[in-house]
Amino acid sequence: MPTLIARCMAAAMLCALPAAIAGQAAAQDLRIGSEIAPNSMDPHWHNFGGNKSFAPHVFEPLVLLDADQRPVAALAADWRATDPTSWTFRLRDGVRFHDGSALTAEDIAFTLRRAADVPGSPSSFAVYLRAITAVETPDAQTVVLRTAEPFPLMPVYLSQVPVVSRRAGEGATTADYNSGRAAIGTGPYRLVSWTAGDSVALARNEAYRDGPAPWARVTLRSIPQAAARVAALLAGDADVIDAVPAQDLPRLEADRRIAVATSVSPAVAGFHLDVVERVPPGILGNDGQPLPRNPFADRRVREAVSLAIQRDAIVDRVMGGHARVANQFMPAGGYGHAPGLPPIPFDPARSRALLAAAGYPDGFRLTIHCQNNRFVNDAQICQAVAQMLTRAGIRTTVDAMPHALHVTRSRNREFSLWTGLWGVETGEPTAPLATLVATVDERRGRGQFNRGRYSNAAFDQLLDRALVEIDDAAREGLLIQATELAFGDVALIPLHHQVNIWAHRRQVAFRPRVDGYTRAMSVSPVP
Repeated sequence: MPTLIARCMAAAMLCALPAAIAGQAAAQDLRIGSEIAPNSMDPHWHNFGGNKSFAPHVFEPLVLLDADQRPVAALAADWRATDPTSWTFRLRDGVRFHDGSALTAEDIAFTLRRAADVPGSPSSFAVYLRAITAVETPDAQTVVLRTAEPFPLMPVYLSQVPVVSRRAGEGATTADYNSGRAAIGTGPYRLVSWTAGDSVALARNEAYRDGPAPWARVTLRSIPQAAARVAALLAGDADVIDAVPAQDLPRLEADRRIAVATSVSPAVAGFHLDVVERVPPGILGNDGQPLPRNPFADRRVREAVSLAIQRDAIVDRVMGGHARVANQFMPAGGYGHAPGLPPIPFDPARSRALLAAAGYPDGFRLTIHCQNNRFVNDAQICQAVAQMLTRAGIRTTVDAMPHALHVTRSRNREFSLWTGLWGVETGEPTAPLATLVATVDERRGRGQFNRGRYSNAAFDQLLDRALVEIDDAAREGLLIQATELAFGDVALIPLHHQVNIWAHRRQVAFRPRVDGYTRAMSVSPVP
């Protein structure tokens, strides 16, 4: 089996496959109903799944991850490591932005400068770019990236960074992208309009480099409520919907007009914990008074919470079997999966013993802060976990809220235990390890989403070594050690890899993506 870097380098010599019916004059409309919507048209403003699902319609990266998370050529025709601290990317010939201007190396340089530092960003793309110390453009078609140390994952990290036009974007603000003025990309679709929280309208890019897409017009509708998405599909108001509830599958599968598609996602649903020694938000003593110390600063309490959760029951009863129990970021067989990390048992007796040993024999009161529109059955999962924790002696209530509010409040560190969906965007675990577990260090772009402020010097050292290790096998060994350390220390509480479920009308064909993103490029007409 080829190594990660070997696959990456081999893929660089290939061109992305053209659309199945590129060049045809099909004029159909496509309507997609999604649970999670973009919250900006600025592709660099918020490193968030709703935006990353949307962005490639309009903005393309240098390297694209295909439906199976394999790197393939996008705006870069090929790339190679020219020495241990240099990468050279050669651009495709003849690529043009939607305004007709030619893509050049200066657009790439502008993008890499901009993406790392967008004013007001809730979570930036800097994590993918911190290794770059210099960007050189020896000619219009060549970009050379310098790093202080070897950085073997450069191509897959750049797959996460959409390229924007320097001509349209220089001096532009996020508001200019949201209005459409600066939202000029090279992608298969042009932005027509965006109504925040409602819909995005796209039109086919007739001059697209791989030929026109099959759909003349695409509407991406935000339908956060599962019942409303299913109703839209059944009524013929949507052609494709995502995040289908497992309980609706029998009805949809029995409908001859509808087809269902699934993929096991590398994304992990789980819980963050605030581990800072402070008066903890959302935690009270049994007398209703604030606790002077944070129970989750004690590893024994974190483990007690994890052991009180019956993951098999969540998978079977809440997820209807459409999930796989998780104990780390990577699924079995994935690059960086730690096979020696034991499954997390359901052990309420040991949970109570650990609470007692930590000084909480009668538990405490806890509020879990949950999203109710971020991932499949998120609010229901929280209710089930609250009941399990209560039975183990931690009297637990749920405060569920929309994702947008949840992001703001978690960023302000108003929670002690809260839900998350942890993406594995690059097919290997360095990004989630660096953003979710690493000690917060803004200068180095570490701990970007580590809002619980977990810190472990031994983990940080292993991650640092992995990120500069050229040899694939040696790097994987370091990532496995880092994974074992982080999850053994209960830095996070994983629950399951969700199974992504889509449903679509049989007039269209749909190819599911492993990353769970729902894009028009995955949909084609059925002749």
